[in-house]
Amino acid sequence: RVGVRGCISTWGWDLADGPYAAPADEVLDRQRAVLDHFPPGGLVDGWVGLIGHDLVSDDLFVRAAGLAQSQKTGITFHLSPSPEDSKAYATRSGKRPVEHLAALGILGPHVLIAHAVHLDDEELTLLVDSDTAIAYCPWAYLRLGQGLTRAGRHIEFRDRGGRLALGCDTENASDSIDALRVAALTAGLAKDVAMDPTGFGAHEALELLTIGGAKAIGMADRIGSIEVGKAADLVVHYLGGVESTPRSIDPVLQLVWAGDGRRVRDVVVDGVVVLEQGRSTRVNHRELIVDASAAQRRLLGNAGLSPSVRWPIQD
Repeated sequence: RVGVRGCISTWGWDLADGPYAAPADEVLDRQRAVLDHFPPGGLVDGWVGLIGHDLVSDDLFVRAAGLAQSQKTGITFHLSPSPEDSKAYATRSGKRPVEHLAALGILGPHVLIAHAVHLDDEELTLLVDSDTAIAYCPWAYLRLGQGLTRAGRHIEFRDRGGRLALGCDTENASDSIDALRVAALTAGLAKDVAMDPTGFGAHEALELLTIGGAKAIGMADRIGSIEVGKAADLVVHYLGGVESTPRSIDPVLQLVWAGDGRRVRDVVVDGVVVLEQGRSTRVNHRELIVDASAAQRRLLGNAGLSPSVRWPIQD
């Protein structure tokens, strides 16, 4: 409906209770339904999606990875955003998480691991050597206090040839779905951790948002750069306002360090204009705001939650 390009999956796990927990056969049936509805090569590709962590049995991991390979699509799951997964896998198998999955034959170019913050040397090498990709969502790790600045090795992973994509996670973890904010944070953290202002910066971060991200999800032959034969996916940022004056000699520096999603003017997906002059051509903005506000009230009510504020506010 909105014209977005992306990959979609449904969660599943089989070792704990929860809204997506079920026996392995049922989880795999749900995954197949997604793949049937969104076959590879369309505007939206179906992927296999597991919750990951230590909530998935070896049987489900192996069969889910096999399903993804047989359907020529990807599989994604969470792993090691905090040290807890390492502790759980040590109890479970005596191995660290990535080592355990490597022994099962799970890793490979079809895999995109979300997070991978807490890795040791052997795990990092296994991911690079197997061409397994990582989705890096730094705002979520900072927001949740998961030890990114102490343990994160994502830029090292990228420098060693690993396929790295930038992500926003979701609002309940990072509070903002804004790729440029992620890019600026990624560049700033990289410089600070290395104590090198000349290293990884705005240009490298923008690359991860574009062709690097496309490589991480296995679509670099279709999207990620402006080339003859690729899909016309374009984002136009407005840099004519006072906040962008004077213009930087290098627009990438200004875009990453001083930009955010609020400056997006137009978006073209597969040659179709889906955002024009800051407004969707597919969705009624006024109706969207009303529907989203109603959904918020409904979800809070269903959950029995009544959030309070710390500072006094006035509507």
